[in-house]
Amino acid sequence: MGQVLDFRRRQLTKDDLVRMRLPKRYWNASCDQVPNVRDKKSSVGARDMLEAYIRNMEEMRQDGVGLLLWGENGCGKSSIAAIVAKEYRRRFNTVLFIEAANIRTMVIDKDHFDEDETYWQRAMSVDVLVIDDIGKGTTDRTGFGERLMDELIRTRNANKLVTIITTNAVPRGEKETLSDILKPSTIHSLKEHVSVINVRGEDQRDKISGDISNRLAK
Repeated sequence: MGQVLDFRRRQLTKDDLVRMRLPKRYWNASCDQVPNVRDKKSSVGARDMLEAYIRNMEEMRQDGVGLLLWGENGCGKSSIAAIVAKEYRRRFNTVLFIEAANIRTMVIDKDHFDEDETYWQRAMSVDVLVIDDIGKGTTDRTGFGERLMDELIRTRNANKLVTIITTNAVPRGEKETLSDILKPSTIHSLKEHVSVINVRGEDQRDKISGDISNRLAK
């Protein structure tokens, strides 16, 4: 007989969210908040793809397939990453959310996740890792940042561990591209282990700023 998939889910607790290191602004993120803007070339929006990924989450986990979420600032990439991360945790997977720009310092300072494990060790071995906002801030003149990212992503992919990445860089084009901030070997590895989603929509920060202004005007 084939393997029986376990679809058990549980309620998340505050302790779960804190241990995931999920920023508080994403604690209440949900699918209905995700923009579903479609362009002329596609009839599928970011919310459609997110919901499809979650429907197939057990298969994605077994195959180690993550997400590459790209788009303009404020369009909801990190919120989508948080939604997926929370759903994985509901299904009893270990999860960690880290800012890409902090990885070099995390390694150099040997920051500890807990008494027995550094953040780097946790990032390497956790079932699901979110690397938020990969960009120029993750690179340096020595290439140390690129090498760390390459080691992290390739090791996780080799072990079929799910990695979710958000970035403003486009996969290819005239603007800043992934090849400007990642090694060719990293990009090659990603092609085999992520589903790419272009997140489109208005800058959500503008809406938040407007809501704050309206409250102050009352």
